[in-house]
Amino acid sequence: MNRIILYNLILTGLLASLFSGVGLAQNTVNKIVAVVDKGVILQSQLDEQLAQMYQRIPTEQRNSINKEDIKKRVLERMIITELQLQISRRSGIAIPDSEIEESIQRIAQSNNLTKPEFLSILKKDNVSFESFKRSIRDQMIIRRVQASYVYHEVKISDQEVQSFLKLLEQSGENQATEYHLGHILISTAEGASHEQIDSAKKSAQNILDKLNQGQKFSTLSINFSDANNALEGGDLGWLKLAQMPALLTPYVEKMSAGQVSKIIQSPSGFHIIKLFESRGQEKIMVTKTHVRHILLKINALVTDQIAQERLLNLKHRLDNGEDFTTLARANSEDRGSAITGGDLNWVEPGALVPAFEAAMNNLAINEISIPVQTQFGWHLIQVLERQQQDNTQVMLEAQARSQLQKRKADAAIDAWISKLRDEAYVEYRLN
Repeated sequence: MNRIILYNLILTGLLASLFSGVGLAQNTVNKIVAVVDKGVILQSQLDEQLAQMYQRIPTEQRNSINKEDIKKRVLERMIITELQLQISRRSGIAIPDSEIEESIQRIAQSNNLTKPEFLSILKKDNVSFESFKRSIRDQMIIRRVQASYVYHEVKISDQEVQSFLKLLEQSGENQATEYHLGHILISTAEGASHEQIDSAKKSAQNILDKLNQGQKFSTLSINFSDANNALEGGDLGWLKLAQMPALLTPYVEKMSAGQVSKIIQSPSGFHIIKLFESRGQEKIMVTKTHVRHILLKINALVTDQIAQERLLNLKHRLDNGEDFTTLARANSEDRGSAITGGDLNWVEPGALVPAFEAAMNNLAINEISIPVQTQFGWHLIQVLERQQQDNTQVMLEAQARSQLQKRKADAAIDAWISKLRDEAYVEYRLN
């Protein structure tokens, strides 16, 4: 796998991690480059962050990067990270090693790599496993800090979900269509002079020319963009039309994959967007099952063996023509369903415990199972009907809720981080 692609996947969001206690290179002068409230950021930590930053940039593009500008941006990210880690230390938030290892294993698997292969790539790119592990830990801690201080306050109502879906429909676009966008912003200050606006527009035009000449969008974003996600290459991820700023949607609707927009002016500055790709969502079908059962529970008097024998006897009676409803009412210890003859009605995938569902899925219509054990006891199961159901709307509503939650949470986190930064004591000691 191309290592640049891999790093785009695994290092996005990790750039601001503070590598406390990192072993120092022999020739590194380990001075303090910033004092952040009660903590410090060291030169060695900044150097390592910058090294990881450059790993994400294609070799042929690295000479075009303004190193001093990038250094300041990376340091600012590290300051924000350190402030949040200080909150975690005061709050006693910690991540067990087992969770860190699981996360790293998932990263490797998502890139079709074994853990040894993944570690080999880290080593080739001069990233130590311990420092990578610390960056993972820091990001997990930060997510928990943000969840504790911000996410729990973000609520989405059913009305908001329905309004959001209605807006998608009114856009005239397939509401399942998503767009993978990149964004570069050359900002202009409020009350900027005509000369300042003209200068910003010329900078945007210069970037657009470079894009049309084939230069990397991510590199130009890192080097020039004033957007919050500049150091992530300007990647906005996957968005639906209703999630985008209204300023961008008329352009996105007309763009094809790989296309770059013209310069778009707004009160905040000049924008350039790129449509990397788009995708639709196929209809989501699920199998619903109409099922009933007889449950016998285990207790001091009824062992597993006794329960199985009783159910086998009931199954024999059912196979010989006795009525399931009658036997369920007389014998089932699931009192909620016993009064309806053991009927659990229609159930969707995931609604029942795995052992029950697995046995149910293996039954033909009207077939009665052998005794099946779950954490609730022993069951006889009979499938009465199956039908396919279009679950697309349910999934769309779930996705809409998730997207609205993320939008609100992102805005809340930005405001919280801005307040955190404004109230912090920060002393820069860069040369």
